[in-house]
Amino acid sequence: MDKFEKVKMIREGSFGKAILVTFKEDGHQYVIKEIGISRMSNKERQVSCKEVAVLANMSHPNIVQYKESFEESGCLYIVMDYCEGGDLFKKINNQKGPFPEEQVNGVCLSVCVCVCVYGSAFQ
Repeated sequence: MDKFEKVKMIREGSFGKAILVTFKEDGHQYVIKEIGISRMSNKERQVSCKEVAVLANMSHPNIVQYKESFEESGCLYIVMDYCEGGDLFKKINNQKGPFPEEQVNGVCLSVCVCVCVYGSAFQ
């Protein structure tokens, strides 16, 4: 974590935290997903490692890009690009009125493609 400067906490959940950071070398912003693995079972650790492997191999314009991952002080850190506009959940919650049909179709198609292409990696 020494090469990153923490900017702010974005979200905290039961499995970990999402932290906005700045890469000290070039000032680029990323989100680091911090997952406490020291108290996890072996199976839970395997699932976390599988998530990293899947993210590292994904390449799609509608999926946040993976940068790197590392373990430190009992935590797994997954570094990903920062999406300044937020995620789909935030977009849906902030929407006033219905979404245009074309936009809904595009999102649904993207989700279906990602599930078909990458979904089997989680089985």
